[in-house]
Amino acid sequence: MPQPPERGLPLAGMVVLDLSRMLPGAVLARQLVDLGARLIKVEEPGIGDPMRLVPPLVGGVGVGYAALLRGAESVALDLRSERDAARVRTLASRADVLIESFRPGAMERWGLGWDALSGANPRLVWCSLSSYGQSGAAAARVGHDLNFIAESGALRELRDAGVPSLQLADVAGALLAASAVLAALLDRERHGRGRFLDQPLAAGPLPFVAWAWAEAAAGGAAGSEQLLSGRCPCYRTYACGDGAEIAVAAVEPKFWAALVEALGVSELAASGWDAGEDGAAAAARLSSIFGERPRGHWLALAGERGLPISPVHTVAEARACGAVTGLLEATPAPGGGSFAAPGPFLPALGRTPATPVGRVGEHTERILEEFGVD
Repeated sequence: MPQPPERGLPLAGMVVLDLSRMLPGAVLARQLVDLGARLIKVEEPGIGDPMRLVPPLVGGVGVGYAALLRGAESVALDLRSERDAARVRTLASRADVLIESFRPGAMERWGLGWDALSGANPRLVWCSLSSYGQSGAAAARVGHDLNFIAESGALRELRDAGVPSLQLADVAGALLAASAVLAALLDRERHGRGRFLDQPLAAGPLPFVAWAWAEAAAGGAAGSEQLLSGRCPCYRTYACGDGAEIAVAAVEPKFWAALVEALGVSELAASGWDAGEDGAAAAARLSSIFGERPRGHWLALAGERGLPISPVHTVAEARACGAVTGLLEATPAPGGGSFAAPGPFLPALGRTPATPVGRVGEHTERILEEFGVD
């Protein structure tokens, strides 16, 4: 494959000032860092971002924080203090992007509102990751990932899993925010001015349920009645003879036909997309067949026939032998050593810094001096 000519990282030289807390802001910041931006994280003195305290710990720091925010420079400032708020205004005057996740109105109360910061730095791109946005009936409410996926209808679609252990809305909301930030930076290069981005985390689940909402609006099957919900035999999981599971996604007719032929049940070729009684009977037939042999046998068959069948991995299995193991990097741990973590998130364009996260406020004096703060 031809390689593009060597070029610098897309966001090299840009400064991201991160005032946010917890996972969404960290995921957004990490994407910008991978693209070359410099990350200055403003944390509460003494405590820091609460993510630092979430176990398990590596070198005294929560492993999630260590994995997502490597390369960040930590500045300890109390935003409620007039002196420190003035320092933040100075930092923001030279930043390209500002990230915050406070309730609407909080930044204004501290003298750090949009008018104040953009007046001093018209090129600033500000991304707010509040729960429900800056305006509207829900703006004053506070929420977390479970609230967002519940209200959007996404949780009902995950009914078999109970409460998901993955923060779907938080991460998806941060990914959407990254797109908004990059678009705003491009627009700034064209027109010379930044902008305020109101990107509520409650919008995170919407791409997941957009199809279901459209079906409901059209008077058709909604949500749990979708064909890609495990109701059809061609798109579901099956238990194997050793108790392990496989995921069958033979959605194209050619793959379903090849699968049932390989299993010796070609008479089921017309039942792949059947969500009724015939489909249920076909799924039961396949369940019986897959239950006769261990998972390795079926994965070998899938490899021979080129079928879209995958193992249902635990996280430990995925890290050991999954298809994404090539996207893991040795992440430096505070205090020495390393652990394997995903990175970079954008392998086509980015890189992950090799420096570990520092202590709360470790870089305060150096950065304040660099930015000319008294």
